Amino acid sequence: MNTSRIIRYEANKRLLGVAVVFCIFFGFLGLHRFYVNQRNSGMAMLILSLVVVGLPVSIVWSIVDLFLIDDMVCSCNNDLADKIEQHYYHSPAKKASEKPDDADI
Repeated sequence: MNTSRIIRYEANKRLLGVAVVFCIFFGFLGLHRFYVNQRNSGMAMLILSLVVVGLPVSIVWSIVDLFLIDDMVCSCNNDLADKIEQHYYHSPAKKASEKPDDADI
């Protein structure tokens, strides 16, 4: 893996600690799900929490998510790594005048 891909990954990866804090303090709003790119279920939690009857469901859902948050973060980071790899391999070929990276040799 070359340096630019590593830098891109490190700059965009999701951190477990941040996801856990979001889940503990704002879990009933689904913020932790937005953070790990699960927008549809995050939106469902947000809508449920805005409806008074759905608030208890959303709270229980966020408690369950505390046990699942590690897998969500890993999945999000794996998807990020895959997107970076696809971008690298589908980008136009390097010009002959460009110096190859150490990893390309």
